[in-house]
Amino acid sequence: MFAALTFIPIGLAADRFGRKPLIVLTWSASTIGGLAFLPLADWHGAFIGSVLYWTGSAALPVTNAHLIQVVPRARLGADLGLVYGAFFLGTIIGSPFAGPIAAALGLRGGLAVGVGVFVLSTLLTLLLRPTPPPAHVATPALPRAFWTLLAVTPLAALVANMVNPLFSVFVRDVVDVPLERVGVYVGLIALGAALLSAASGRVSDRLGPAPAVIGAGAALTFGAAIVALAGHSEAALGVGALLLGAQSAPNPVLAAALERVLPPSRSALGYSGFQLVYALGFGTGGLLSGVLYDADALLPLLVQVALALPVTVTVAIIVSRTVRARRESAG
Repeated sequence: MFAALTFIPIGLAADRFGRKPLIVLTWSASTIGGLAFLPLADWHGAFIGSVLYWTGSAALPVTNAHLIQVVPRARLGADLGLVYGAFFLGTIIGSPFAGPIAAALGLRGGLAVGVGVFVLSTLLTLLLRPTPPPAHVATPALPRAFWTLLAVTPLAALVANMVNPLFSVFVRDVVDVPLERVGVYVGLIALGAALLSAASGRVSDRLGPAPAVIGAGAALTFGAAIVALAGHSEAALGVGALLLGAQSAPNPVLAAALERVLPPSRSALGYSGFQLVYALGFGTGGLLSGVLYDADALLPLLVQVALALPVTVTVAIIVSRTVRARRESAG
């Protein structure tokens, strides 16, 4: 929560001073936060490290603003999808090795390996092509279309995070998957997110945002339904987990749509606002997931089955109308 409060100031600074310096700064803050956990002997010192670590989340909207400056509009959705997908590839690669590394080196040793990779990631941000800050505009004229997209984002994020928080608990306690294989299914969600995010961005570029968003909603619905009906079948669980990765597939589509409505001088601020309300909806979805799971382990899945397609269809209609209206006004 404290880290989320930094999103808007960081977005404003990125619009004023350029995107690359703020990307490097937020990545560095996150790396320092990870380093701060290494010497800890108890939980009391974890607060500052956690705030610094999660401040790195502000790098995502600033990265989006950077991409729209350097990527041609015709392939923006596809490139955003690849960037979002690459994030999940890190989870896919890291998840199977986290347990064995921690077992061999201890929890602190495993954390040190993760921090080492994080340091490398931060150094790579120095290779980003610098872009000059856009011409400064005295008044933050964010158009009505932006606020319309912002209004539907929390609900979409809430539905997207209905199953994820307790998925590993469900896999272990309900499907009775052995503990050593639980991480495989978490990794399958990340693999689905990587593949479907990239595919969704390409579909958006070629056919428009509506088919991409609705397709993600359909995949999410089928995934939740398959997991709910899987029983003790690990094969069905694997297919369902892969499709649950569609929870992240609309994100590059929405990010590309925002480029159509945001003035260049306020793009980092706009993306930061989008990330903030998305985080609020995502967190609310996680809390609601816990309440539903306590009542019945299948309820989060059933709610996602019921809501995923109606919500994504609503979002798709709003996004496509907004983008079309902006295109016509610009033409």
